[in-house]
Amino acid sequence: MISDDHLFTNIGIDSVGFHAPRHFVKLEELALQRKVDPEKYRKGLLSKEMRVVDADEDIISLGLKAGYNALQRGNVSPRSIDALFVGTETEVYAAKSISNIFAEMLNISPNSLTQDIYNACAGGTLAILNAIALIEKEIISKALIISADISQYHLGSPGEPTQGSGAIGLVISKNPRVAKFSTKFGKISGNVNDFFRPANDKNARAFGSYSQDTYIDFQLKAYDDLISNMGDFHANFYTFHAPFSKLPLKIMQQIILKRWIKHISDLPKFERNEIRSSILKKIDSFLHDVTVLPEYLYLKLNERGFSSSTLERFSNWVNTNIKARVFPQLRVPMHFGNMYNASVWAQVIFLLENHTHVNDTIYFGSYGSGAICISGLLKVQNRFKEIVQKGPYINDFIHLKKKKSVLEYELIKNGDLRPIVLLGKISEHEQNNNRGFTLHFCDEGCIIPNIKGLNRCPKGHSGYYERFFPLFAKLESEPMAHNNVNDLRYLSKGLVRVASNVSKGNSLEYEIRRVETEFEENVNAKGLLNWTPFYINLPNHHVY
Repeated sequence: MISDDHLFTNIGIDSVGFHAPRHFVKLEELALQRKVDPEKYRKGLLSKEMRVVDADEDIISLGLKAGYNALQRGNVSPRSIDALFVGTETEVYAAKSISNIFAEMLNISPNSLTQDIYNACAGGTLAILNAIALIEKEIISKALIISADISQYHLGSPGEPTQGSGAIGLVISKNPRVAKFSTKFGKISGNVNDFFRPANDKNARAFGSYSQDTYIDFQLKAYDDLISNMGDFHANFYTFHAPFSKLPLKIMQQIILKRWIKHISDLPKFERNEIRSSILKKIDSFLHDVTVLPEYLYLKLNERGFSSSTLERFSNWVNTNIKARVFPQLRVPMHFGNMYNASVWAQVIFLLENHTHVNDTIYFGSYGSGAICISGLLKVQNRFKEIVQKGPYINDFIHLKKKKSVLEYELIKNGDLRPIVLLGKISEHEQNNNRGFTLHFCDEGCIIPNIKGLNRCPKGHSGYYERFFPLFAKLESEPMAHNNVNDLRYLSKGLVRVASNVSKGNSLEYEIRRVETEFEENVNAKGLLNWTPFYINLPNHHVY
């Protein structure tokens, strides 16, 4: 077999991480509430659930854990990272870079580049390209990419059932252990109004079939451009940005019909009466179930009188080239919804955790509305299992979840449900192994930098504390009520916020949640957000 190593650079993914909210809404329940046939979501979108954030959960909550997991799984020292790039379209601040927030919380080297990249759903992929170029030029040696998003559409809108949220972390370096990138990429961009979100509006807008047509058009052109740049290639898996699970299948339809059709037309003709009906039924059933090929393609084969052996070969070809290559990873958007910048890369991580082998090639098509599409290849490396065999896995998040009713989801989305704040005293879990986060804060609980000369509160509060918060903990006290959500002085007293469903002795997991100071008096601090540790119950003591 001819080697394709010349198609790949020596830069790629050295470690991976993932994180998503634990709460979800069943699309069947949403459909009934919206008076829509549930089949429209189940078959029309190929979707089952959408992940929804809690009232105080945001992309800092999601991205911090995804980045941390990427560092932990690869045993990568935060101080070895000299660039941290964030791909998102879910803004926290209009001006302040959230990559700096992640860098501080993850203890990344202060001698690092930080940047937020906003380009709809393609920002995270553009961040990867930036990292590759900077590593090639030896400006940096290792980058951490965090892509985190919370997709939102208006209640009752056609886009509502496609909502989702999640985050990924990728460590990019030379001589990667997980996968190498191709030397060439496909790319296409243009000014298209397929999707937009107005300033100061958290809900996005799209244009139905026009938006889908734009997505398909750009994905095909990026596919063609990759072939134009590097020649024909073989891929074991095809991954695409997934606004909903059905769209990647439509891309594969078009690739088959408009790019791979020569494989069909080259099949030999045979007498119609020699076609075995059992084979026809088998293939017809398969094609209908997987919705990969339109029905007329099979009918044309039938009309042309292909032999049973030819149809059998065709059935095997479809299984080999389509079903196994594009279906496994669609489990991710089916359960998490549209994660925007994290969408295509979460599917790649899922493949690496569950389906790939050494030297497998993964094709990716990363799409960002407005519009841009970037395509490329990844080649799985010999040591990838060293990384992906460590948790947490995407499958963990698929199974460890808690259902929200449609009413609860609506209250959170409308801002009518406030989090219940309880406080408690914790100790490190016996299986934690020193994992966790160090934060610095003032007497009033404001997070402040660990920078000599600047390690004081910009609001003028006194005090400086450094405290380690374990990733896994045990609750040592009964939870106590905390009625004033704006009072963060509990941090300096050795207490933390805990979920409302925990009891003394429970095993807990660290998260970080947003705190909005509703009665801020300092005019310069109006709108300033803070983040504090928040410990949630750990189902079944699931310590990874």
